[in-house]
Amino acid sequence: MKRKYFISNNLKLSYLENGLSGKPVIICLHGQFGNARYYSNILNFKDYHVFSLDFRGHGFSQHSKYGNYKISDFLNDFSVFLSNIIKSEKITVIGHSLGGLVAYHAAALYPKITKIISEDIGVFINEDISFTKEIPDYEISLRNLETGLKNLGITEPAYFLESATEDEKGWKFRFDKNNIWKPENTLNGNYWDIFLKSSCPILLIHGRQSWVVSDDEIFEMEQKRPNTKAVIVENSSHGVNMDNPDEFIKNVIKFLQ
Repeated sequence: MKRKYFISNNLKLSYLENGLSGKPVIICLHGQFGNARYYSNILNFKDYHVFSLDFRGHGFSQHSKYGNYKISDFLNDFSVFLSNIIKSEKITVIGHSLGGLVAYHAAALYPKITKIISEDIGVFINEDISFTKEIPDYEISLRNLETGLKNLGITEPAYFLESATEDEKGWKFRFDKNNIWKPENTLNGNYWDIFLKSSCPILLIHGRQSWVVSDDEIFEMEQKRPNTKAVIVENSSHGVNMDNPDEFIKNVIKFLQ
């Protein structure tokens, strides 16, 4: 697995690649506050050429100097990646949360996206992430970082802690906590029209205990859009690949084959 970089709108953005050139291409897109390693199990696939991106302001990608983290910014970066890095004309995109949102936006624009696996994201987004501004710049220990998240009401901090890093000042998060939450960067909206524009097969993998999207909304997405299949995974919340990776991978492989 190699870490590489590309430039989009003067930002140096990072991605991981498993290096299996000549095999079918999968592009993985993590969720908000996550990073490319969220899909490390997909990167280990031996029959696919897998890429996993760090979105701007996440992981090892640069933070936006101007604090631009709208859906259009993430989509534009993905478009640059497709144009400059990916040569294949048939691509599967796997996206968690924000990554799933970007995936079905991109599918409405690029016919080369021939399959999508969307992990726990709907078409009506209404999330409050203003708590992010309350996260301290540094904590003295990883345990304190976790405690701080719990004090902010984050009941499942493990997902956030995957993006924690230590330097000489202490422990901090890699994501741009100072700007992602700002009102002008909201991802909230009704995206039914975008979701229905594409025609490629989509697999919706949804956690039964998700706080982001309901079972009813997932089933409605399945019913209204042709070539769409929903799978509900028990014992999982928003991060299905984290909570129940075996079941997640089983459904991914079945869909790919």
